[in-house]
Amino acid sequence: MWAVTGWAAATWLKITAALTATVGVLWLLLGTGSGWFWATVAAAVFIEYRATRALATEWGVEARYSWWWTR
Repeated sequence: MWAVTGWAAATWLKITAALTATVGVLWLLLGTGSGWFWATVAAAVFIEYRATRALATEWGVEARYSWWWTR
C-alpha cells in the first residue's frame, strides 16, 4: 500500500515544487504586472490539475491490484 501511495505522493510533491519554483522565479523576474507571469500562473494551475488527476488515476489502477484495496 505504502509503495504505491508513497510513489504517488512523492511524484505529486515534485511536480508541485517544480511549478512553485518556476512561478516564484518568474514572479521575482517579471512581477505581477506582466502578462507573461499570469500566463505562467494559468499554465501552472492547468498542469497541476492534469497531473493530479493523472496521478489519482494511476494510483487507483495500481491500488486495484493490491490486496488492501480488494478487501
